[in-house]
Amino acid sequence: MAAPPIVLATDFGLTDAYVGMMRGVILGINPAANVIDLTHGIGPQDVRHGAVALADSAPYFPTGSIFVAVVDPGVGTDRAALLLETPDARFVAPDNGLLTLVCRRYDAAFGDTPQAGAAAVPGGCRAWRLTDPEYWRRPVSATFHGRDVFAPVAAHLSLGVATDRMGESTNTLNTLAMPIPEPHDGVILGQVVYADTFGNLTTDITDDLLVSMGLTAGDRAAVRVNIAGNAITGLSRTFHDPPGSGLRALVGSHGRLEIVVVDGSALAGLGIGAGAPVEVAFSV
Repeated sequence: MAAPPIVLATDFGLTDAYVGMMRGVILGINPAANVIDLTHGIGPQDVRHGAVALADSAPYFPTGSIFVAVVDPGVGTDRAALLLETPDARFVAPDNGLLTLVCRRYDAAFGDTPQAGAAAVPGGCRAWRLTDPEYWRRPVSATFHGRDVFAPVAAHLSLGVATDRMGESTNTLNTLAMPIPEPHDGVILGQVVYADTFGNLTTDITDDLLVSMGLTAGDRAAVRVNIAGNAITGLSRTFHDPPGSGLRALVGSHGRLEIVVVDGSALAGLGIGAGAPVEVAFSV
């Protein structure tokens, strides 16, 4: 069987050589590795953005894929390095909450807390702290574990090295505080979690939540979205349907409510970003 793909997701950008060095380390260990760049455009040090991007994208990859996720403002500190094995994939990442929403796929309440902290590894999943230097690149830089720890571990996994050889098993991992929006009296209170390249504001309000409130394809006109002092009536189906211009709300391709400006940037137009409150009300 072909080796599983190694999928890279970082906040490194593409201007510097960091991504190239990670790919080089992987290929030096496994020259036949299939390395895929998911994204290197996660906001710098924005662990929440990384958590959303990783969880929303992982289902589109083959079962058994190996994800290397590096959004790591605590690199070189006492934060642990992790290997999480789920029924669908393996994830190599810092233990800083980056895997919160990946874990929520297997435990619906994971990270649904007002404060960050440790939580039990979801049922059906296993986790290890990366403590065995046999599978690292030497020497290890205090500021680039993506190259010297995460990338080589992923490469060895792609060659078939067993997960339990990478370190010590753990029953807990750290979570971000990412409370799940809940409806109250016909209103959902959520927030913006990140802005994409186009300036579209992606929220933590999912299509599933809207449907649970009774939304159907015929109810789109009965939805009102309030954000930054602006009221948007109705959900658009696409960026240009119905025709017109200005601020709109729609459910994007990842199944999340997005605030957009037709042929423009909601990020620039509204002057808000991650953390901005969003309110959805229904008149159905």
